[in-house]
Amino acid sequence: MTRTFIGFIVCFLLFNCSKKENTIQNTPYIISKKDIISNISKKPKNKNIPPPPPIPGWLIYGTNTFIIDNESKIYYFQRNEIGRICINGPIDTIANFIDLQPNDLVEIPNNTISDFVKLNYKDNFRHITFIASKLDTLKSENYFTLIKVIESSLKEKDFYFIRRTTQEEDTVLKYKKNNYTYDSNDIKWDLNKIRFPFIKPKLDKTKK
Repeated sequence: MTRTFIGFIVCFLLFNCSKKENTIQNTPYIISKKDIISNISKKPKNKNIPPPPPIPGWLIYGTNTFIIDNESKIYYFQRNEIGRICINGPIDTIANFIDLQPNDLVEIPNNTISDFVKLNYKDNFRHITFIASKLDTLKSENYFTLIKVIESSLKEKDFYFIRRTTQEEDTVLKYKKNNYTYDSNDIKWDLNKIRFPFIKPKLDKTKK
């Protein structure tokens, strides 16, 4: 009887430890409703790294960007490698226009998230990753799977951020999901949310 009772207690404690660990690992992440860039959240590999300064608009897309839509589906696009980062003077935290196209977005099937990340994260490449979403709270199984594999894939100088999606990401994703013909010149961009440092935007001539 005593052995049975002890065995029950051990099993109970192990169950609760396992449940507690799972709760910690699967804690929902709440994205701030403030500035999509200057209030960004950094998740470095090394937890001793101090909080970063606001991210400039030209860096907000990093090298790897994962977009989690309202249905918790994950889309991905990649950009060129970013070398040493040196920021001097005032920081413009409004996202720059990058001419993102619907074809640039790759939908990742739910059962291939881990394999996809491992294939795209190379050892000889500095990865600055962004996870973006319009959702206020990230708590889907896809999100937890993505976080787990990203954290296991990052090297010493790599890090990742979690932020809200930009106007350009939202627009391009909408066109992709609906199979609409996309032309950035036809979009009435909100210039309070996007910058065109190298390309002059097409303005609405009907407005005076």
